[in-house]
Amino acid sequence: MKRQILITLTFVLMAIFSFAQTTTYDDVGVIVNDNSPASLAIGEYFMQARNIPPQNIIHIQTLTDEVIDTTEFRNIQYQIKNYILQNQLQDQLHYLVTTKGVPFDIVVDSCSIGPPHSWSKCSTVESELTLLLSADSTRIIQIGHVQNAWYKSTTHIEDADSDLLLVSRLDGNTLADVYALIDRSGSGSYVDKELGQFVFDISYPRDSTIANLFVNMMLPAIDTLTSRGWNAFLHSDSIVPTELNHVISYIGFIQKLVQEPLNFSWEKGSFAELIVPAPDFTFYDSLNYSNAMQLSTMIGEGCTAGAGYIHATFASLIMNWAVFFDRYTLQQEHPYNLAESYYMATKTLSWMNLLVGDPKTTITTQGGSSVENPATSATFRLYPNPAKGFVNIGINNPATSEISISIIDQMGQVCLLHETPLTAGRNDVKLDINQLDAGLYVLQIEDRKNLTRQVQKLMVGR
Repeated sequence: MKRQILITLTFVLMAIFSFAQTTTYDDVGVIVNDNSPASLAIGEYFMQARNIPPQNIIHIQTLTDEVIDTTEFRNIQYQIKNYILQNQLQDQLHYLVTTKGVPFDIVVDSCSIGPPHSWSKCSTVESELTLLLSADSTRIIQIGHVQNAWYKSTTHIEDADSDLLLVSRLDGNTLADVYALIDRSGSGSYVDKELGQFVFDISYPRDSTIANLFVNMMLPAIDTLTSRGWNAFLHSDSIVPTELNHVISYIGFIQKLVQEPLNFSWEKGSFAELIVPAPDFTFYDSLNYSNAMQLSTMIGEGCTAGAGYIHATFASLIMNWAVFFDRYTLQQEHPYNLAESYYMATKTLSWMNLLVGDPKTTITTQGGSSVENPATSATFRLYPNPAKGFVNIGINNPATSEISISIIDQMGQVCLLHETPLTAGRNDVKLDINQLDAGLYVLQIEDRKNLTRQVQKLMVGR
């Protein structure tokens, strides 16, 4: 009997190490707004999911509105910079992540879409924060944008002679959407190269000159992808494509407001950029007065990451898609992650561009038969961890199934067993652990339908 217990425990511990995350997040700072419960919850969930050091959580107090003026941005800027300097993180951090509940749209003087046009004065919190510790920090929220000196770089940020911070955002229409985004992303996200699709969409029949301009911007990216064996194509009629499966990326330049979802089936690590004439850029359905399709709509469908512009934009300043996909899809020992790929392809900073997603997400075509395969297995996260009294389990499931959840002590004894059905999509399970002694446990999830088993360490405190 003791031998069986030891064998079981050995298997469980081996499974833990086999699923251990190799990418560290020690150089990622997470910004949470103490006035926003959603921001605090997302920051906690992301910290637990990625093992981010607690000292890297940067607490600020600001408005919870999406749109702020320059005075309130200065308040945000000073709080973040003071925290970084006081905690001596300036030489450690390469990435910053903002969270839902932190404002993103800065009204700089008269940022309007005209006429008369003043687009150059538009700005996002995220794009301004890229310069926070740089030599160009004096140009933050000044009129006009700053040229990105790291544009087209091929050097990883930790090795680069650069003082930029790579800033992204964790946001979506709902808290559950953001949790699911985190669950679907991260280092080594598996994509199916044989079935996966990169879709470039031009639905702009009104002006052929403008349409051709965007076609010529998309074709080099398509050439890059197809030369590497990816499935990439240009969709150039006036109808926005829907009901596509295994979408790895969607880049859409669309003339009219689209009020219906795409209904895509998205791969892990997927990316979207939407350029539409929508009057509102928001991550709240209640503020989407035109009911237009948004980046947040695609995140709600299952897209992992995306980029956008908070107001109408200049074509000449849009991200270089050929550079982005060249970096993001390059399969190598040390791949370029989402944030590196995006900022290597971004021409301007201190402007109105915005990146959404886990900055260290990378994609891989390896491991399709493992639990990384999104077509067959659920992904789950524990929070809080360490836990006291209860633990939440967020489970992102590809289809309906039946699971059993076991909490196993260090002797291999099952201390708690919980069985529950799962629906397709996001599931949340809350377990009462008051009866457990303080210490290290293993939480194991077995999917009876798909015959898979996943484990994760759980620390119980008192």
